[in-house]
Amino acid sequence: MEVVDSESLLDAIGKYCDDLEYQVGNKHRIGALLSLKDVCSYYESKHFLSDLEESGYPKTPVTISSFFGHVKTVCEQSLMFFICSEISNSVQARPIAGLLTQILNEGHYGKKILIQEEPYTLSRDSLSDSLDCLNDLFVNRYDQTVGSHILDFQVSIFSAFEYWITKISENYGNEMTEKYTLSRLRKYRKYLDEYEKASSEEEKNKHLSRLRSVPGNFISFPDKFNFVINKASEKNYPRDLRIDKDIVDFIRSARNTVHNGGVHKGNDIELVHKEVTHKLIKNKPTFHEDYNDLIDLCASLVDIYESIITVLKNDLDKKSLRDLSTEV
Repeated sequence: MEVVDSESLLDAIGKYCDDLEYQVGNKHRIGALLSLKDVCSYYESKHFLSDLEESGYPKTPVTISSFFGHVKTVCEQSLMFFICSEISNSVQARPIAGLLTQILNEGHYGKKILIQEEPYTLSRDSLSDSLDCLNDLFVNRYDQTVGSHILDFQVSIFSAFEYWITKISENYGNEMTEKYTLSRLRKYRKYLDEYEKASSEEEKNKHLSRLRSVPGNFISFPDKFNFVINKASEKNYPRDLRIDKDIVDFIRSARNTVHNGGVHKGNDIELVHKEVTHKLIKNKPTFHEDYNDLIDLCASLVDIYESIITVLKNDLDKKSLRDLSTEV
């Protein structure tokens, strides 16, 4: 098979260029996602290439699972969404009619559905409404679907960050547990003493409420992250510690809106990142003037994570940073 270099590939792509003008917003998003993938590939090579070489790569097929790999997968899902959207727009969504015709004619979808496992037949009008709604989705409700997709992107990238930071925190299991356990015991002792000294029922209830607010043995992700990044700060963490804590806290709070139908239930939060102001308003749906700015904000998690593992590398078990597998 002929090997095509990058310049030849670009020339080949150029042959298929036409006069269509694609949506600027999506072009920016596609470019940002491709760049984020490249950043992750660079960091993978920087931190894990020697591991691959030791495992016999490229002689032995190796798959590598890491935070950077997970982020690349998240980017690929979004790339598929936005590129397919632009392809559809370029032909004015004409193939939709043909696709739906095949789906109906081949029996993949029709009037018969199941309600609580019991067969039910839709009226002709109901079926027509469903198909019209699908067409409306592509024509009039695209921005709405982009908003939902961006929330999924945010949830996925932060969940990957949460998982791999937790893996790092396990390197400090006993130290971290001791720190938070002792801190909580001191609070228990303080609130219990105040409860016993209280002279009124109102005071006792106040101190009892404080006692109940102290967590048990569970260590939350914010506690794990703060422990890890504070460890990094002891070893010349190269980024601004306070700003990075604010970034992670903001994205975590935004991610948690998925549990409330996209509505932020906590106190108002405001974050300025690269001269762009991001806001979460109590009891309001999340809103972003430009989704590209949100992609850029989420991308900062990659640099935060990379900075952490760079300064803590001598403390960490390699298995907490990546999993290698020779299974195909």
